[in-house]
Amino acid sequence: MREVPSPPADLLAPNTAVLPSGSLVHRIHLSRFGGAAFNPCLGRPTRFAPITDAQGRCVPSLYAATTREAAIFETVFHDVPVNAAFKTVPLADVMARSHSLLATRRPLLLAQLRAPDLAKWGMTHRELVSAPASAYESTALWAQALHHRFPDLDGLAWTSNRCDPDSAMLLYGDRVEAGALERLSTTSVAGDESLLAAVREAGARAGTVLTL
Repeated sequence: MREVPSPPADLLAPNTAVLPSGSLVHRIHLSRFGGAAFNPCLGRPTRFAPITDAQGRCVPSLYAATTREAAIFETVFHDVPVNAAFKTVPLADVMARSHSLLATRRPLLLAQLRAPDLAKWGMTHRELVSAPASAYESTALWAQALHHRFPDLDGLAWTSNRCDPDSAMLLYGDRVEAGALERLSTTSVAGDESLLAAVREAGARAGTVLTL
């Protein structure tokens, strides 16, 4: 696999799609954070964050998915090697999380990072969306370049690596204003046995178990 190429200065405009007002999206997040709270560039690097705007200021980020199962896979099971002989996630890590259901209250314009859209830039899904964690500094540059060059974008969307064909997305916190996302519900894994069962069932699909 070749290294993630840097976004060119003359980056072609991305293909886009609109997430309509009233759409439901799911988040699995640490329970100490609000269900609709954007990450202000804290914590470990991720595929498309942290990034800064053209003035060097933090662009807060929020990851979500179109289904609860995809949100589980994109967070709880995201870093579990698929080829590990024994795939596990500590139960304590799961119990520290919650599921939030959000609704969009205006249309959101998202750059599409699916295979045909990436081919427009001469890239593959594997190079950008499936690149390993060691490449996150490089993959985040694409989120930053898109943010700098295309001010109408509210975020990015792609096919979930771990739970296709569902979609994952990242929203730019300086574009998605307060009130554009409404939190409909938040349920903690520690307080809801059915949610814990759903996490276990998702893990079982991939041969991953929760361990003490």
